[in-house]
Amino acid sequence: MKKFCGIVLCLAVLWTAAVFAGGQNDGDGGKPIELVYWSHYGQSPQFVQAFADASNAALKKIGYDNVTCRAEVIEYSGYETKYLTAFASGKGPDMFLARASDYALEGGANPIALPFPADLEKTWTDALAGAYKDDGMFGGKRYGFPSEGGSVQMLYINTDYMKEAGLNPETDYPKTVDEFIEAAQKMTKYDGRNAIVRSGYHPRFLGGGEGVSGKFIPLIHQFGGRVLSEDLKTAKGYINGPGSAAAFQFYQDLVTKYRVVNLEFGAPETAFQSGQTAMIFREGWFAQDIIDKAPNINFIVVPYISGTKNLASHGGGAPWSNMINAKSKHVDICVALFKELAKPEYDIMLHEPAGYPPVLGATMTMDNPYFGKLPYAEAMIGSLSKAPAPIYDVSPKYSSVAYMVGDSVAAVVNGANVKTELDKLADKMQVVLDQN
Repeated sequence: MKKFCGIVLCLAVLWTAAVFAGGQNDGDGGKPIELVYWSHYGQSPQFVQAFADASNAALKKIGYDNVTCRAEVIEYSGYETKYLTAFASGKGPDMFLARASDYALEGGANPIALPFPADLEKTWTDALAGAYKDDGMFGGKRYGFPSEGGSVQMLYINTDYMKEAGLNPETDYPKTVDEFIEAAQKMTKYDGRNAIVRSGYHPRFLGGGEGVSGKFIPLIHQFGGRVLSEDLKTAKGYINGPGSAAAFQFYQDLVTKYRVVNLEFGAPETAFQSGQTAMIFREGWFAQDIIDKAPNINFIVVPYISGTKNLASHGGGAPWSNMINAKSKHVDICVALFKELAKPEYDIMLHEPAGYPPVLGATMTMDNPYFGKLPYAEAMIGSLSKAPAPIYDVSPKYSSVAYMVGDSVAAVVNGANVKTELDKLADKMQVVLDQN
């Protein structure tokens, strides 16, 4: 009997050692498992790949030697259709990038994403920097963690053009709406026919409506306006209220009254990198994009301008969140992976390849060897230190109304009457908000 017990004990010890030496295997007997991750960040494929690289390192660290992660870029145009088609057919990825309000399993527009188990939710909420603790939340539950800290809009300025205009890049960058107008006028260049050959500022008005609105909504907040009421159920009196109307009129005036914009220059990112414009608003990731694609462009990144208000400059919505497909065959592995990714070492691995801002409190500090050296670090901290601005994307209808706002931005910069356009916009938004 003692001999039998001894054999059993030895087998148990050997089995335990095998598990820890060979890794966990999700019940598949150690067979290879591939987790698939989808992201629509097509503008930065290296950022998408960084998720796979960090995940593979994390999986090995926690003992899943038989598990790997593969990242796929899904084109932003039409990504929602591809997502929903794949999820409906049971062929969706194990993990994906989207908004919690759109995909939360409980109450989201498309109930797909797994709510984080309590310990995973606490891990991420404790680890995130203060400005991002609510990101990935919906209905009081966490469904994801922010993919990067890039929802904050900042002002990019060509420093060669500043110097040419007699402006000191260290002290004379615009901090208010009035200073912004003055700087834009000084840096705008005209030819002999008075046509703009270099704009002082270039707005985002082309492309997807939500992408346009994200760059513009901070201006609404700086002018004292709102997109929606605090309960997110009303558009009328808000998107067409005095503060919002002032922001739209300001944008139109940049084109017609102050003549510092040439709409023929197209996308602001291309215009800035080609030297056609002196200033644009964009998120932190754009700094590395300039360095990679236009190394001849010298620039600074400074906090967003203020108006009658001086609020944080996110685009009305939280950053996109990394989430777990509740119907994945490997939910347990995904949960374990997400818990490991909440550590500072992976925060750097996830963001450094593309120069994106991290999201953890431990890494978003000026003395961090990665974040502190980013060209937009001080501007980002300065922007986030301001009073918080309204957030709207906790509403599952936000994406729809944000597209409408973007379309109206395009209409106004192209000459539409501001009051008429905003009254129509408010009516259209209200129809969506009133739908069950």
